[in-house]
Amino acid sequence: MSLQHVLLVDDEPDIRTLVTLILQRMGGMTVRAEASGQDALDCLASGYRPDLILLDVMMPGMDGIETLAAIRSMRPVADLPICFFTAKVHPAELQQWRDLGVDAVLAKPFSPTELVGQLREIWNRLASADAA
Repeated sequence: MSLQHVLLVDDEPDIRTLVTLILQRMGGMTVRAEASGQDALDCLASGYRPDLILLDVMMPGMDGIETLAAIRSMRPVADLPICFFTAKVHPAELQQWRDLGVDAVLAKPFSPTELVGQLREIWNRLASADAA
């Protein structure tokens, strides 16, 4: 199975627009973009099931860490792959985030030409780990 459906959660409208265009046009993916952690939770609670969630860490209100914890507690979607998408990447935090249940981390700023490949690489790595 290939990566087809991505839930993008980011409070920055420009990032949502740019990432959506890149993933749709260069990756052939379907993207649902939400502006907040609560919007993402509502989306998932309504039955939407993406293949992967691309989640910003620093957002007002419910941040990415709180959103991650809430998703991991939602039984129907608790096992969905979640990739943090953040400008704040410190080596000390990476292990903490993994311990909280994040599957991967992508850094901002990102290369538009490399984003699709990076997400597919993460998706394939996670799929291989699940199969093993």
